Amino acid sequence: MTKSELIAAVAAETGESKTKVEAFYAAQALVMRKALKEGDDFPMPGVGKFSAAKRDAREARNPSTGETIKVPAKTVVKFKVAHDLAVAVNYRAA
Repeated sequence: MTKSELIAAVAAETGESKTKVEAFYAAQALVMRKALKEGDDFPMPGVGKFSAAKRDAREARNPSTGETIKVPAKTVVKFKVAHDLAVAVNYRAA
């Protein structure tokens, strides 16, 4: 599903205009970005929860050359799917 298809589907489901739905998703993305940057979780009821996690610096090996490289520390985004959604798509038994 593309962004346009998502906006059209939500607009059709809710009866709102595509412009309002697009504005909602833009605002939601902004709030999510701010929350994760501050280290807070971002829950999406019925969908799951996004969280920011720090990954330590480490050494890794280039599989082509065997050369050892240093990977810097960074913050990554993690997602945990909600139980109801997992059951709905048969990802996990009820």
